[in-house]
Amino acid sequence: MNKLVIALGLVAAVAFAEEIAVSTKMIREINSAQSLWKAAHNRITRMPKSQARRLLGVDMENLHAYGWRVQEFTPAEIAAAPEEFDARTQWPGCDSMKEIRDQRHCGSCWAFGAVESMSDRYYVKHQENIRLSAEDMNSCSKSTFASCGSCNGGQPACAWTYWVNTGVVTEDCYPYTAGTDPSSLVTPECKKKCTGNTALDWNTDKHKGTKHYTIVGEANMKTELSTNGPFEVAFQVYADFMSYSGGVYYHQSGSYEGGHAVKLIGYGTDNGTKYWLCANSWNTDWGEKGFFRIRRGTNECSIESQAWGGLSA
Repeated sequence: MNKLVIALGLVAAVAFAEEIAVSTKMIREINSAQSLWKAAHNRITRMPKSQARRLLGVDMENLHAYGWRVQEFTPAEIAAAPEEFDARTQWPGCDSMKEIRDQRHCGSCWAFGAVESMSDRYYVKHQENIRLSAEDMNSCSKSTFASCGSCNGGQPACAWTYWVNTGVVTEDCYPYTAGTDPSSLVTPECKKKCTGNTALDWNTDKHKGTKHYTIVGEANMKTELSTNGPFEVAFQVYADFMSYSGGVYYHQSGSYEGGHAVKLIGYGTDNGTKYWLCANSWNTDWGEKGFFRIRRGTNECSIESQAWGGLSA
């Protein structure tokens, strides 16, 4: 009788256990249905679905640009953009362009996509390597009306406003501490002092931008990237994206899970399929060593609908 009770208890526990983000069945179906990209299990796909969703911190239905200028280029400037481009090749001395960071268990993708791009753009202007702090952006950034975001998600446009109006300290000054607890989305309190290298001063370590703007559409995005360097993009994430392990991604199957922000660093063509090259913030054990390619020219998952950039001071 006791064995029967135990067995029934185990069955009940399995029945009520939350499903993982991507099933083995879905991965098999993705790989059998197409050959542009490869799906496989990874750390993200094995998370409970609700936990994986926490990595997606952009509200795609309520993106705001606060009346910003839209960056547009002349036909001649657009025509001058190269057919293929990789920021890591164009600026080989820039360490941050090659780096993949880890937002951990925190919906701070909006902050990572921003500070990674801002770090790159500082190098483009000054030929000097810095790593701007995701913790400063995630915990301390505020617009005129409210916080730009937190581990519960945020607004990319507000992040670029913060960079221009207030500035962002370096990772050396204020290292990332968020997302260590998979069961919690608590955002670290903003300390407004250097907790890493305490020899640095919070106010003098701030690095600012001189302007910010949005970029819309494939042609303008190509020209902006090859002219001014990497910038932040957002797109819709479906369950199948979490299983991406290589190739040129396009949405194949699975439910909509949320919006995600990343850094765009390049573009090209693979066997006739145009793609964007992006740096994710899910560490190097996901995708193509932390990077991924997504179909270009078709507004795949709304990635070409709106992007954010600016110029470094």
